[in-house]
Amino acid sequence: MIQFFRRLFSVVVISCIFGLVCGKTVSAANTFRLQNPVLNSYPAPELAGITAWINSEPLQLNQLKGKVVLIDFWTYSCINCIRTLPYLREWYKKYHNDGLVIIGVHSPEFDFEKNLDNVKNAVVKDGIVYPVALDNQFNTWRNYDNRYWPAHYLIDKNGNVVYQHFGEGEYVQTENNIRFLLGLKEPVSESTVSSEIVTRAETPETYLGYTRAANFKSPEKARHDQSASYSYPEELLDNTWALKGGWVIHAEHIMSTESNSALKIHFNARKVFIVMGSSTNKSIQVKLLLNGEQVVVGKGKDVMNSSITVDKHRLYEVLALPRSSSGILQMISSSPGLEGYAFTFG
Repeated sequence: MIQFFRRLFSVVVISCIFGLVCGKTVSAANTFRLQNPVLNSYPAPELAGITAWINSEPLQLNQLKGKVVLIDFWTYSCINCIRTLPYLREWYKKYHNDGLVIIGVHSPEFDFEKNLDNVKNAVVKDGIVYPVALDNQFNTWRNYDNRYWPAHYLIDKNGNVVYQHFGEGEYVQTENNIRFLLGLKEPVSESTVSSEIVTRAETPETYLGYTRAANFKSPEKARHDQSASYSYPEELLDNTWALKGGWVIHAEHIMSTESNSALKIHFNARKVFIVMGSSTNKSIQVKLLLNGEQVVVGKGKDVMNSSITVDKHRLYEVLALPRSSSGILQMISSSPGLEGYAFTFG
């Protein structure tokens, strides 16, 4: 009898342990579901008005039923978009064979981003191998009622948008939603892609063209679409900028009209980027000074000998400081024709 109860006790204990383990397994499985889905899924709008395709023949979403599709609205000079690209490349590499299709819908922020060759060069430079569609007239952008760069829309195998995310971040959540929609069994707990931490106190994105310009502090009134001479104020406060010398302020960019035309900005950030180009189709040297000194420590990847060679319309990395700090950056153009569009920070 004692032996019987001992055996019964052992069976009960083992069953309880097994039940707990199984219970945890079932519980974990039950938690693997679509995270933060849209409240009401809806049929994915079609890709409309695409002027060109890169890395693919023209695609239509109705051809991709049975696949999981990630639509990425981006533009190649947007730093926020650029910081998402390593994740997109990694997801495509990991899950394409399982049925993931990524389509980068390139909706240009600036006119020069409508140029097919410019986008092709950026696609090669950034190592993008998935299909890219040029949405130069914003037809697909409007179909999705989109307002952001970058923006991600996840489409399930039935062709419905079930998840969307705007801006950077939520990479683990997005990857787990991809895995769930593909029918993979387990979630990931962290991303294998390293990311930079962005300080919220940093200087906001600063546009230079008059349509969206803010915090312009040259003493002279900005003259639209006309050549004018500007000067620096006695003091340049945080997050403000000013011009010196000859410039034309256009709707979406500024353009130097003489040699040694200069620009100053008082920033707070670790990294400083600017979208620039040359209107002359010739390279322009831009000399850099940080707090009145040549840029040696903390120079960006596009800087050599405290200057940048502007030869294409694109985003240039000016500063990559050891830590976030406040400073005054001055940029001096070697010749007329330098175009500046916007500063971004990281």
